[in-house]
Amino acid sequence: MKIVKICGLKTVDAAKVAIDNGANLLGCILVPNRARTIDHEVAKEISKLVKRERKPFKPTGNTPTEHFEQVSQWIIENGPFLVGVFRNQPREEVFRIARELDLDFIQLHGSEDKVSFINDEFGVIPRYVVPDEIDLLQEQSNALMQCVSLPLLDSEAGGEGKLIDWSYIESLPTKAILAGGLTPDNIPVFDNILGYDVSGGVETNGIKDSTKIINFINRGHNQSS
Repeated sequence: MKIVKICGLKTVDAAKVAIDNGANLLGCILVPNRARTIDHEVAKEISKLVKRERKPFKPTGNTPTEHFEQVSQWIIENGPFLVGVFRNQPREEVFRIARELDLDFIQLHGSEDKVSFINDEFGVIPRYVVPDEIDLLQEQSNALMQCVSLPLLDSEAGGEGKLIDWSYIESLPTKAILAGGLTPDNIPVFDNILGYDVSGGVETNGIKDSTKIINFINRGHNQSS
């Protein structure tokens, strides 16, 4: 089964739809002054929804691919998990907010040094722009094995509904989550894609659409290579 991440959540109701229908990761935008930036109090309520006892986890993979596969399977078996999306924000601010909101994962969506965020407290989802940062992903893959991590492939800005060039996917140096312009109707199948991340593709007029969320989760989970 593939991971499904529903991102850009702003309401508890939309989060409940995602949780009730099996989303593995719930994403909240914590970059200030964006259209999908979530109120911190709402994020705290969503955090409460996803919390339960979880087994301690330490990946044991010998290669980046094995590592990311193990993290993916752990997420599927123990989720949902809450992801906070940050972009070029100071490290101290990111960790302060992550603790305040009781996040599970920190997603780094800018040009910040991803490796500097490796830690034992939160999982890390570093975004890599396709095709510009494919070499960077390869360079940083071994370092990412030091923590619970899973790379994500997206366009430069993200959240704008722009498809990335899928012709680069099959030659990736490792496995990752795919984002960038996905909808319930265009989810691709690749051997090295561990899951799918969507935001605008499950919205109608800028608001999360329950039917689209459910359809995306069902189709994303059922994609197999």
